[in-house]
Amino acid sequence: MKIAKVILPFAIFILFILILTIPLTASAGNAGVGVLNVSPQYNIIRLVQQDNYIRMYLTVSDYNSWMDILSVSVILEDSGIDKAIFTFKQYIDGTSYESINEFSEDTHEKLLDLKKCSYDTSNGGSVEEKCNLNLLFVFQSTWFTRLKVEASDRAGSIATIELDYTSDDLARSGNIIIIPGINTPTRIELEPYLLDLISVLIAIIGTRYVFKKTNILKTMSAIYEKA
Repeated sequence: MKIAKVILPFAIFILFILILTIPLTASAGNAGVGVLNVSPQYNIIRLVQQDNYIRMYLTVSDYNSWMDILSVSVILEDSGIDKAIFTFKQYIDGTSYESINEFSEDTHEKLLDLKKCSYDTSNGGSVEEKCNLNLLFVFQSTWFTRLKVEASDRAGSIATIELDYTSDDLARSGNIIIIPGINTPTRIELEPYLLDLISVLIAIIGTRYVFKKTNILKTMSAIYEKA
């Protein structure tokens, strides 16, 4: 009887600990690292333009682990208007735990090259390194003035970052030419060397116009004759 009196309280204590631990363990498994929900954040954003493609390297972190990231969208804007939206989704929605890992776009222009896009995750090192989702969006060179990235997690938290993009290489690439005074690009079906020739001709014509307008040539001639 004395042994039973000692064992019974100990057994009740162990059972109480198990009851408290089981829900916490399940919650940690769903959340990944098992901390309070926090919004995703951006560690790396890098743009590279090459071979008529723009490659966007993204590293998105979530301290609830990368498994808690629902989707990441890249939005191309032109003067405040959405031109194209590229999206990577880990799950169909916030209630599903079945990974789909799918890239898509919302336009009919087929700018996004699905075969070149990729993703991977970090699984080692520090806690922070275990939280990274690495994405590569590859899309055809196109005109846009601002780039916006939105990352959402399963709890509905959204992290947004916006970048103005005014690269000269992008503004004048392939069959795109920028005309001064016009805010949007003009597309013409010409070879790049013809665009170079047009640019030189425009520069020569502009220079002659300035000289003519300011009578610089006459002034210089008069000065030379007096000398």
